[in-house]
Amino acid sequence: MAGSWSPDGKRLAVSLGKDGNAEIYTMDMDGKNLSRLTNYRGIDTSPAWSPNGMEIAFTSDKSGNPQIYVMGSDGANLRRLTYQGSYNDQPSWSPDGNKIAYSSLNSGQFDIFVIDLVGNSFQQLTSGKGDNQNPSWSPDGRNIVFSSNRDGRYQIYIMKSDGAEQRKLIYIEGGGYSPSWSPRIE
Repeated sequence: MAGSWSPDGKRLAVSLGKDGNAEIYTMDMDGKNLSRLTNYRGIDTSPAWSPNGMEIAFTSDKSGNPQIYVMGSDGANLRRLTYQGSYNDQPSWSPDGNKIAYSSLNSGQFDIFVIDLVGNSFQQLTSGKGDNQNPSWSPDGRNIVFSSNRDGRYQIYIMKSDGAEQRKLIYIEGGGYSPSWSPRIE
């Protein structure tokens, strides 16, 4: 599964099934110093580093169905963030570290939600238009790019961070999946 680079670019968080079921590990960029962070009977996937490198958000089905959790970058201080929806996945931290966007299966379709870690509230950003998945924040935090099949085939869409002004960003003949913003280059 795809990994997530730490903000300083020195460590990679990954989901590996090398010990039976998928668990979250970190390693140095050369593949050395592999460290297992989770050890649950559920499957742990989709790691995402916080902007300050102190925490990792991830998906786990340890509670029975996939939910979003956050832990320290050393695996300590685990806390569950999501409780609604039958399937929550693909966490993506806002650049300021105060919010996490994710996809959630509700009423038979995936939509993009944002949880405010400061106010402990969540907001649904997409609804009623196909499946919407794979959110990724812009480096300035003003936009979220995502994939959606609202027009029949998955393509790349963009919206404001509050869900406003949703529009197709580009049409790709074979379909568009799992977009990711490049880091801000100074």
